[in-house]
Amino acid sequence: MSTTPDASLQIPENTGRETRVIVAVNESGGSVKTTTVSALAAIAAEAGLQVLAIEADSQRDLSHILGYDDPDADDNIATLYDVVDGLAALDEAIIPARRGEGGPVIPNLWLVPGSRKLKNLEDLLATATLREMWLNRLMPSVVGRFDVIFIDCPGDLKLTTKGALVSSKEVEVMACVKSQLKEARALTELEATLDDINGAFAPFGVKLEVDWVVIGESVSDKSQGKVYEDAEAQLREAYGNLVLTPSVRRSTKVPEAYSAQVALPIYAPRSEPAVQYRGVAEGMGLTQAS
Repeated sequence: MSTTPDASLQIPENTGRETRVIVAVNESGGSVKTTTVSALAAIAAEAGLQVLAIEADSQRDLSHILGYDDPDADDNIATLYDVVDGLAALDEAIIPARRGEGGPVIPNLWLVPGSRKLKNLEDLLATATLREMWLNRLMPSVVGRFDVIFIDCPGDLKLTTKGALVSSKEVEVMACVKSQLKEARALTELEATLDDINGAFAPFGVKLEVDWVVIGESVSDKSQGKVYEDAEAQLREAYGNLVLTPSVRRSTKVPEAYSAQVALPIYAPRSEPAVQYRGVAEGMGLTQAS
């Protein structure tokens, strides 16, 4: 992999700093995981934190939002799949996040891009010993370099997601949901999966629980918002203070930002959902550099 001579584009050195690992999950697709990860990562980087976003989803939407529409097509970029396949080390796959394809670098924000080939990860790891630990074995090369590492998972609870959940002993589980009853039910499945993982990986010090619940695409309009309000009330009753405030409202700015390949808080910093994501980030302690 070629390196750039521009020192400002060099990834942070390993200072042994404490690194938070936040994994965005939900059993169902389209649950605002990628929008949430890109927004929170951009806000944390803006606050001066060194942030790494790892895309573990074959849809590659996080890579798209952070400035790389098709990482597989660029021979100068190593994807997460390349790392698992042994073609590059994890720290060699880190690239600077950008404001749009070929756009300016976003300070303090870095990306390990996804790949369409990640859908074949289970086949690649079929004969691996303790295959759920695939990401855990890679993380030492990046922990200590960043203040926060976000991992954006696919919309299921299979091997890729399980690997993200056991990537570190101190993983923070961030459940991303819409304010719908289907999403709330998916959280029950997530908790069951966490219990299974805890039982299987207790000897490795793994002890998972839902740490944060982020509600996105909420609806407040009186003509259609009652069902959403009821679902949100149930989520808050079940998960209490784990449900971050405020909920993030539905807005046309979200698909606009996606089309522009720019994280929402950068694309429309004063928009309602961007302001709400800043509130969520503050609740998670992501808005102040140490």
